[in-house]
Amino acid sequence: MKRVLFLPLLILMINNAGLALPPAEEILKRADEIRAPSKHFSCDLEIISKRGDEERTKKLKLFVGDETKSLVKFVYPPADKGKFLLMVDENLWFYTIGIREPIRITPQQRLLGEVSNGDVAKVVYSVDYSPVSINEWEIDDKKMYRLELVAKHKSATYGEVTLFVEKETFNPYKAEFYTISGKLLKTAYYGSYQLILEKKRPTEMKIVDELRTGQSSIIKYSNFEIKEFPEYYFQKTHLKYLQ
Repeated sequence: MKRVLFLPLLILMINNAGLALPPAEEILKRADEIRAPSKHFSCDLEIISKRGDEERTKKLKLFVGDETKSLVKFVYPPADKGKFLLMVDENLWFYTIGIREPIRITPQQRLLGEVSNGDVAKVVYSVDYSPVSINEWEIDDKKMYRLELVAKHKSATYGEVTLFVEKETFNPYKAEFYTISGKLLKTAYYGSYQLILEKKRPTEMKIVDELRTGQSSIIKYSNFEIKEFPEYYFQKTHLKYLQ
């Protein structure tokens, strides 16, 4: 897959013409709107990672300025207080109390367990990925759209993503994350759908490590609120003033 761009695009055109499928961009947009209730919102995140008998937990607060701006505030454990992630366009910074300047980091770096920085800082797929093919699929007797996405730029968390979206509801079902070379890294499963802000939305994402057998982490989402935030929330020079 995905070695030459024009070939998957041709496949996409043939699929849309022959099978009368909706445009891939529209399916991706509908799925993104379920994951993110607005361009401006906040929510709480809880990450739970298990390694044998050991369980580690982090709690975060996510503030979204628009699809290209987000601020992640570390809440728990107490030792993490004063830490922040800031994403603006293709840039991601880490800040903690005591350092002079925010540190440039990558979305690919792991935050906890199977969860990467980009998994919490980036809220929609369409900003970082373009659909290059679409097919009909079936999983557990559910009819799906299977979208193959490729990264638009090097700062995307993954090189390629295969996203499965339920046909009837456009609910994201699962996503497979690949390296640029096409190696499967992780699989995410969206679940525990609840009625939130007028739509059913996933409140859990389980991320399974495909390279290390038996290792997985869960991200739980709660307390969604649509709200616009001051512009300084998304300025790296202001991070030292946030608490």
